[in-house]
Amino acid sequence: MVGTFSVYAFDEVWRVAKILYYGLLSLNHRGQSGCGMTLLSDTLTTMTSPSGDVEHAFDLDKLVDTPGWAGLGWILSAGGDFVRRLVIDSREVYVFSYIPITGPIEGKLRDGIREMLRDLDRGVELLNNVSRELKQPLTFVAITSNGEMLVYRDPSGLKPLHVGGYGFDLAIVSSESCAIECVGGDPRSDVPPGSGLLIDKYVLERSHVRDDKNRKYCALEYIYYSRLDSVVDDVPIFEFRRELSRILAQRVKLEGDVVIGIPETGIVYAIEYAKARGLEYCIGFVQTGRRVRSALVQDLLERLIGVQLKMSPIRSVFKTRDVILVDDSLLKGITLKNVVQYVRNRVGARRVRVLVAAPPIRYECPFAMDIPSREELLCANVSMDLLPKVLDVDEVVFGSLEDLYEAFSRFGVEKDKVCTYCMTGILPEW
Repeated sequence: MVGTFSVYAFDEVWRVAKILYYGLLSLNHRGQSGCGMTLLSDTLTTMTSPSGDVEHAFDLDKLVDTPGWAGLGWILSAGGDFVRRLVIDSREVYVFSYIPITGPIEGKLRDGIREMLRDLDRGVELLNNVSRELKQPLTFVAITSNGEMLVYRDPSGLKPLHVGGYGFDLAIVSSESCAIECVGGDPRSDVPPGSGLLIDKYVLERSHVRDDKNRKYCALEYIYYSRLDSVVDDVPIFEFRRELSRILAQRVKLEGDVVIGIPETGIVYAIEYAKARGLEYCIGFVQTGRRVRSALVQDLLERLIGVQLKMSPIRSVFKTRDVILVDDSLLKGITLKNVVQYVRNRVGARRVRVLVAAPPIRYECPFAMDIPSREELLCANVSMDLLPKVLDVDEVVFGSLEDLYEAFSRFGVEKDKVCTYCMTGILPEW
């Protein structure tokens, strides 16, 4: 999983590095393994950091005085060639892509960018054909030394991309609408699938070409990845998760003294589930230090430490009680098992039942979403009957595909538009 936050000022007096910093900070949930920005002034200047902690990756005092009236920013969740410097028709071009720029993809991107700079519609049409041919979401943002910014979202629409502005002074492109609002901007619309934008000092040009015939909605983007205050393709993330929780509550009737959400993406599900079932909801954990998404941490020791930091239990909530723990999804199961053993053995919970909002995840994503390999995914290697024993819980229940499709339908999204490859192993139609 990766993210971009890019800014184009229509006057060269602007210095946008600080805006990029706060935009990337707002998207830090999308990646914690590296970040960077390329700024345009007289030349293109790139700053990168191997740390995904945006707050400490850049010196904010220096960014205030760093020249650059336009900039491309990115955040990464894992290693890979998501950012590439190209030379196209005497222009220096930095391109950020949602999928790694490897093998034939670099050449295809080069050809598409070249054509977009000559004729936006023809370039978008070329890229649409390439995306369908490769069956990959070629969504990207690029900035050139000639002062152009190019934006393209592939026909599948699997990767979110939103455009907004700051009055008539700035154009902003972001993976999520929340980051635009966090810098005081105005989110305006999602970039339509199969379309593109060309921004220069004089105009923001939208392609007439648009192709969303086979567009898809990534299920995990709505269940887990996106921030609660984002709206992705007209679906408010917070409201989607509330609806899914209510649907789960109609079908899943777990018994317990208290419902507790696993921070932080499990909390909304827990609150709504408890409310719908008439059960008590309690805050069960306290976070120490900066937010760490343990699912995105690769190193085992760092993951376990991260779990303890973000989930220090409130003992009185758990002791001698029957607890229902609620989480958004289950990948490797390391976080959940560590939490369960801690609240059982060291805090004194009597029984622990688990509700997971997402259906079982059994397949690695072929579209560069940050999901572990199939060998590491717990539900791909352990039967549902053995899962409670492996996790050391009294009961574990998952959301179903039908629950998920019902939640999407309440926002006007048909079930055949939802990509559930990580759950079903069925590739979406391109």
